[in-house]
Amino acid sequence: MKINKILLYNFNSFEGWNVLDFTDMPKDKNIILIGGKNGAGKTSLFTAIKIGLYGPLAFGYVGMTPHYIAKIKDCINSKAFQKDKVESKVQITISLMVDREIREYEITRGWNYSRQRLEEEYFVKTEGQLLMEDELSYFQNYLQSIVPPGLFEFFLFDGEEVGNIFSTSTYNTYVKNAVYTLCGLDTFEIIRKYTKNYVGKAVGEDEEKLHSEYESLRKAVEKMENLQIRYQEELEQENKELIQVEAELIELGNAFKKAGGITKRERDKLKKEFEKTEHDKVESTAEMKLFVEGFMPFYILKDFTGKITEQLEREEKGRLFYYVQQRLDHKDIRHALATDGKIAEERIDSLIEVLLERLKPEGFEEGIQPLHDLSREDAARVQAMISNIDNFDSQALIEVVLKKQRASERTTEINKILKNAMADEEAIEFTEKESHLLRRKEELLRKFNESQSKYRESEESMKVLIQQREKALQRLKENAQNKHVLELSEGLTRMMAAFLENKTVAIRTRLESLIVEKLQHIYRKNNLITHIEIGDGFEFHLYQDAVYYVTELAYLIRNLGRDGFSLGIGKKGQEILFQRYGVSSLRQLQQKLAGADDLEPVKLYKRIDINRLSKGERQIFILSLYWAIIELSGQEIPFIIDTPYARIDASHRKEISEKFFPNISRQVIILSTDEEINEEYYQIMKPYIAKEFLLVNDESQNRTSMKPGYFFFFNFEGQP
Repeated sequence: MKINKILLYNFNSFEGWNVLDFTDMPKDKNIILIGGKNGAGKTSLFTAIKIGLYGPLAFGYVGMTPHYIAKIKDCINSKAFQKDKVESKVQITISLMVDREIREYEITRGWNYSRQRLEEEYFVKTEGQLLMEDELSYFQNYLQSIVPPGLFEFFLFDGEEVGNIFSTSTYNTYVKNAVYTLCGLDTFEIIRKYTKNYVGKAVGEDEEKLHSEYESLRKAVEKMENLQIRYQEELEQENKELIQVEAELIELGNAFKKAGGITKRERDKLKKEFEKTEHDKVESTAEMKLFVEGFMPFYILKDFTGKITEQLEREEKGRLFYYVQQRLDHKDIRHALATDGKIAEERIDSLIEVLLERLKPEGFEEGIQPLHDLSREDAARVQAMISNIDNFDSQALIEVVLKKQRASERTTEINKILKNAMADEEAIEFTEKESHLLRRKEELLRKFNESQSKYRESEESMKVLIQQREKALQRLKENAQNKHVLELSEGLTRMMAAFLENKTVAIRTRLESLIVEKLQHIYRKNNLITHIEIGDGFEFHLYQDAVYYVTELAYLIRNLGRDGFSLGIGKKGQEILFQRYGVSSLRQLQQKLAGADDLEPVKLYKRIDINRLSKGERQIFILSLYWAIIELSGQEIPFIIDTPYARIDASHRKEISEKFFPNISRQVIILSTDEEINEEYYQIMKPYIAKEFLLVNDESQNRTSMKPGYFFFFNFEGQP
């Protein structure tokens, strides 16, 4: 299949007629590059392709449901509603191989909106002739057999969404269906299921009763299977909507903060902080004022406190000396020393002179007036002040000053925040939007939990129904009169099952090696994934090279158990160990490992949980998977990708530009911004680019127009 032309009329931001012509592409160039800024209309073009090809099935609806009508109404350009006749259209021209001949088909899907009612018109032309009703039905079935509705996202690749494929529990069914369809095994699977359910025509009353019982149970199982599929789809849809609502909440919160919005709780918190900070500022100011007005004049003299203390001590000793000098009296000394003899006056004078000389303070001079001449009380106060000066903590005062400074800055900052905060009316509007989203999230969580509960209940019911069906089938086999037909049906079932099993094993084996091969082409880390094992149900087990010692293997099997050990090193790793130690079971291997004294390391594998990969690594893995499946199938189907480097880091964009896009398909349509495929990657891909277009959006008119060329090299009306 190849897309030749896309025509849009009044679709989303594409006002009027807009055409993308992919014809006349050189055979050695396979890339169609469509550039556009965010909001220019790339996603709208992506959506138009899906709707044009599949209509309601593009959204998972059957027919013109109210949900589909609402989605289409949203896709009609807003300017179209300002005209008397509201019309919109998507037209896609494709080439298909039919009966070994390439034919061109023009698919047109248009909508008329009148009297608040939407009508859809759908028709297909080939060689200028409209397809009749039966031909149209055949064409739709044929188109859906090439790319079934369930595989929309496989070829209409959204880089933002594709990483979610492996986050669901049904990813293996998705991959299995893709492989079966593209490799042509889906028809054999249908035959196998049909023959499995066929048990022959009932003959006789007893067999009729058994047949009726079996048919009832078989239909009940099928109904329950369909119900489970519906529950799974509901779970996936509700989970997707939950992710969307959470993203909208985050975007709303960012927009709220960017617009200067603060919540009531934040506002109250800021006011409380403002009050505390103001209190700290007042308290610090009071401490500083007390220092400046009371203590600072004395603190300035701190370098003189030692001299003042010495002077006060000298003056105190001088006062004591004067006091003793005045109190010494000749009579008192004579009386104290009196004996029967007499003491000469000269000896008493000499004694007084010796005593006074001993008591005289150092440096004391008679007749000099005291410098301070303080009373005892004043001297005590001076000494107390000197003690305060000596013990004063200047760093504590500095902290007080800094505390006031910080408080002043913070109060200014808080005032600025509160002043620049959005108006209450705007804040209320944001709050209402947030409340609406939170209620929506709560409702989705409730539905999601209900769907999970229903799905678990359906699983239990399914187990019971399957047991009952198998018992009824066994009874029917035992009593069936038409055993030859039954045996033939069972034989055909076994043949189809064997064929599918053998073919599937070969496909899985080839797919395992192809994915690793493609991954090594575009991923720089050679040891990220070196081995892949795909299970019977297409469950993916990823491994990387690892080296183990015998003791490590012994601990591993003991701690994880045999099943966990087998999964951890993979089937291939298990086979290596079986061959190395000459065993045929995990039990025997565990015994060998427990008693082995082998010191040589063993090159095996270590399992990687796919959900532990980063989003970028997961996208690279999925790109490799797609590449491998397309090469394996040999199908020629266009590969359309939006936001190609959504999760890819810069180191791998070059590899993908150089090796992936030029080789994955004969027609690759890339929708990109100039930040994704910038000038560097454009130059890498230039030799493979057949067509270039630029989507230019006029924001004032909300109108998208198409120009030839890309961001860096483009033509407007044919001019370079």
